[in-house]
Amino acid sequence: MGGENVLQTISTSKYDTYPGIEDNEEEEELAESLDIHTEFGVRRQRSHTAVQLERLQRNMMKSANVRHVKWEITPVSLTDEEKAELFPKKDISHQKKNYVSELSKLLKACPYLPINPFREYSKYDGNAQLGEATRKYSMFITMLNLERRNYPMQVSIIATAKVHDLIGLVCWKCTIEYPDCTLKDSVDCYALYIAEDDGEIDFDFPCLDSRETVAKFGFGFLAIVERDSKFAPSTSNHSPTSQEGNSVLSENVNTKAQQQLEGELNKLLAIEAPLYQLYHVNILNKVRAKIEIHLGISGQKIELDPVVKQRSSSTFPWTKQKPATYDMDCVVACDLTETKSNNRAVLRLVYDSTALSSSIGDSAPSQQGTAVWSNFKHHDFEAEQKVAEDIVQKINNILELRCSVRRQEYISLRERKSHRRRSFHLGPR
Repeated sequence: MGGENVLQTISTSKYDTYPGIEDNEEEEELAESLDIHTEFGVRRQRSHTAVQLERLQRNMMKSANVRHVKWEITPVSLTDEEKAELFPKKDISHQKKNYVSELSKLLKACPYLPINPFREYSKYDGNAQLGEATRKYSMFITMLNLERRNYPMQVSIIATAKVHDLIGLVCWKCTIEYPDCTLKDSVDCYALYIAEDDGEIDFDFPCLDSRETVAKFGFGFLAIVERDSKFAPSTSNHSPTSQEGNSVLSENVNTKAQQQLEGELNKLLAIEAPLYQLYHVNILNKVRAKIEIHLGISGQKIELDPVVKQRSSSTFPWTKQKPATYDMDCVVACDLTETKSNNRAVLRLVYDSTALSSSIGDSAPSQQGTAVWSNFKHHDFEAEQKVAEDIVQKINNILELRCSVRRQEYISLRERKSHRRRSFHLGPR
């Protein structure tokens, strides 16, 4: 089994000087038996001690390049002369005692400076706010000359500010950057219009309502226009000559513009309704116990998730709230039921309980109205009045887009029930 070098036993001729030298290594590898193995094909892992020794050796090599210096505090006694040289006293007797700064001189030279009427709107500047949502607009100022009018001013404002505050902030920045520009003292003399990126004002749309928040408008370019200037659009070419006729015409134009703007806002809200949004509300149980939950609303479903995990060992069952999910086809109505004096409101979400276990095609409506009416259950939620109104509007917009069969059945049953209440009378029918 050890094998022999067969090439060395073969007779060589005179031309073969060193036979078998190149093949010795291969023959030595093949000399051992193929059935005998020193290891089982798996390399033995290093022990924990070897790893620790290698780590200690590596740390010792690193510490060899570090030099430790011991810090010792040695008391040093200095004389008075040496201390005087280190900290010399300065002679300030020659300095003027009644020194007047340059700012004091300027204030004394101009004792009656005009007060900026728009200074109160500087607090809405978004560049000076940290941690608050802001909106940026490119503002074209029509009160400037022709050279500066075509270049917009970049204005940043907090998202909770009103359009009225945005106009005041633009006027405040304009008085600082363009002091030669003359502006009127009141913010009510100006209005904001939608503009193109080249500065062209779109007068087909009405001016932005000064009572609305700037977060509702996503336009990037706006233009500030003086109401009585040449840039303001004319209401009509054939205006009445009397003052009463002018007031009636202006009221009609403002009412029409307001209705058009509200219609556009309702369209935007209807488009954004299917997007998922999370609300923090309180759910009211049968005993009016409040439990904090997260109400998630999307175009497909409504999710109820408790904020804090409920303990299973609680002795009061009405204090527990399990997570629940309702398909939007099962939801039939959402209305405000109560408005409280502490700026909070209660809303009710009505859903079809039979649809949770069956589909629309499998569930057949009953012939009796009471049996079908009992199939509809509801949840009551309490939240801030603004949040409750947003939830009701969002869910109703989604329901109007879907137009499910269950919602139509619920509306017909509710109208039938209200009609019975109105026509109720004593005596035989």
